[in-house]
Amino acid sequence: MKYIIIFLCLSLTFACTEKIATTSTQNVSMYDSPLIDREVALNNPYELTFDIEKLKDDQYHIVTIMKLFGGSFYVSPHSTREFKGRFTIELADNDHLILGDDFIEIPRSKEVFDPHQFVNGLVNWVQEDTRYDHNLTVTSQEDFEVGGKIIFTIEPKCTLEVIPFIIKYKSGVLTIEKWMC
Repeated sequence: MKYIIIFLCLSLTFACTEKIATTSTQNVSMYDSPLIDREVALNNPYELTFDIEKLKDDQYHIVTIMKLFGGSFYVSPHSTREFKGRFTIELADNDHLILGDDFIEIPRSKEVFDPHQFVNGLVNWVQEDTRYDHNLTVTSQEDFEVGGKIIFTIEPKCTLEVIPFIIKYKSGVLTIEKWMC
């Protein structure tokens, strides 16, 4: 009888501990994080850089590096739910470049539950400095320029960021630069 009581007590303790751990991680929204430095997150939330990396012949990567400051965050392109401000890269319609659907995110974001009223579900938040490698194929040997943009909503500032860029191919060399409108 003594062993049964000890077993039941241990089982209840484990069940309560597991419930507390689950509850505490599921009821905290990224928007309520005590780690956010509001002044930095609102005035200087990120730094975005990009470059072209040649892989072979006509294969390249657009390498994008996002550095976050003040506890800022955004929705990963790996999020399965549709978010207007999910991190995306788009190219203008053209006959010179193909932007592949495959990409690499380093480090890879993890899906979490966020109870905030604007999310209230599963989301892949990016909360740390992250690198993206997007596949890019050159389909033309003539010189060209193709515009594109990187789109994302930076939180908690809650602004839709649109960063235009231009990819240039001149004399066999592919480059990318921010486009100043």
